[in-house]
Amino acid sequence: MKYFLFFILFINSIIGFSQNDYQTFADKYDEFISYAKPDKNNNLSKYFAKRINSSLLDHYKINDTIKNKKFVYLTFKIDQQNKVTNIIVNSPYSELNKNIREAFINYNIEDLNIPEKNQLNTYALQILSTEGDKMIINCSTNVVFDKLPVFEGCESAVNKTKLSNCLLNKISEHVANNISPAEIKKAKILGSLNLRVKFSVNEQGEIEQVNCKAPTDSLTKELNHVVALFPKAKIPATRNGNPTSFVYEKTISLEIESDNEKYKEEVNEYQENLLNVSDEFLNPNTELAFHFKKYISAEELDKILLLKGPINIYFNIDKKGKPINFKTNAYTSELNDKLVGIFKKFPFEKLNIKPVNTIDSYSYPLIINRLNKNIIVSSDKPSIHTPPFFDKDCESSNSKELYDCMNQSIKNLVVNNFKRTIRNKTKLKGVINVRFSFQIDDKGKIINVKAFAPNAEICNELEQIIKSIPDVYKPAYLNGKAIITTRKYSFGFNVGNSTVDEFKSLRKTPGP
Repeated sequence: MKYFLFFILFINSIIGFSQNDYQTFADKYDEFISYAKPDKNNNLSKYFAKRINSSLLDHYKINDTIKNKKFVYLTFKIDQQNKVTNIIVNSPYSELNKNIREAFINYNIEDLNIPEKNQLNTYALQILSTEGDKMIINCSTNVVFDKLPVFEGCESAVNKTKLSNCLLNKISEHVANNISPAEIKKAKILGSLNLRVKFSVNEQGEIEQVNCKAPTDSLTKELNHVVALFPKAKIPATRNGNPTSFVYEKTISLEIESDNEKYKEEVNEYQENLLNVSDEFLNPNTELAFHFKKYISAEELDKILLLKGPINIYFNIDKKGKPINFKTNAYTSELNDKLVGIFKKFPFEKLNIKPVNTIDSYSYPLIINRLNKNIIVSSDKPSIHTPPFFDKDCESSNSKELYDCMNQSIKNLVVNNFKRTIRNKTKLKGVINVRFSFQIDDKGKIINVKAFAPNAEICNELEQIIKSIPDVYKPAYLNGKAIITTRKYSFGFNVGNSTVDEFKSLRKTPGP
């Protein structure tokens, strides 16, 4: 009797190019350069030199040691009418990207002398590269075009999207049809089984360097074995028509079902034992956990998507000892509202939270995933998070006032120190959105400052302001221990035709 049925539910892929050495190329970037032959004096460089605002390059920050971050590329595709589409530029500055895109739109595509116009290809041009500590215009002489490998059954794909989807389906079907039911049973799996598949396709189309990931070591070994047997590509990946190496990475999800009641009982027992061993502070048998189990069916529980770890409930407590400001980190607003509604029905006094501090936030875990199975749990005590105090004047009676004080202090520092003349450093019009993030370490120091803006000059100005923020009065605490926290903000300011250099409200973006 067959115990298991496999159904492909969901496929998410990330496709990139291999970084392995081969032939005479040190890596894929050197391979790209060998085909592109960038030249500061070629026709494309001369064209962009007349159309890229040089001031956008003057303050370009080159402080990344990653090789590909030292180049700016433009990629595009070609549609059925041989028209350019899907133009993407990879610089960190939106104004520069817009400038490059607009210049390329007006470029005569025939001047690129593309040897093969095909919807299956992705085309790439180098536009900028580093020279010393500067970013300069250094364009490709030749366009580089890449094509995915073609596996049996995918030969009729007419564009890159369909070829990519076909490849996803083929590898997913191969895994579902060949993975061992005995290994599934050994791993005690029921319901959704997420598998990470990764392998390389060499210049001959052969599968190599298989490095997959499954919930258990034994199942990972089995998955690696199955993927290694995936038939070779009929046509390997190509770069400018020549075979090239290719790395493939994706996540597939299989639905594991069984009609064996004894096995189902074994899985449930195993899951409970695993929970007790792995997470001693989590308990599926607390009063709060039993309360949620009354309102969430097994079918509903299986359908809940956990993207970033457990789902928790968060709340504050007011001066009267009543819980307020309920929220969860659920994926959808509907699930958030459902979980908050269930929590409100629980007799709060049974949690026995003492002592109460109105600036603290409290949380309980509600749903976790173990071996691809969702489980309702809770803990005997809540986690207690005390937010940072930006300065002594921010000491407050409740968490909202504390957050408002910190946000206002940061806004004042940014707005009051931001040079009004910086608005003249961009040709963009209207309200320009700027964002930044930083961390407060366990000593209260500002670290890991990152700023994002339309161009390098504005970005550098913003980053310097954030770095000048003095140490905070008190760091954040979790259960009485100082911790590192991250703060993310954004704001806008008027440029262009506006006669008033008015800043829009600073906004705290979602995050810890």
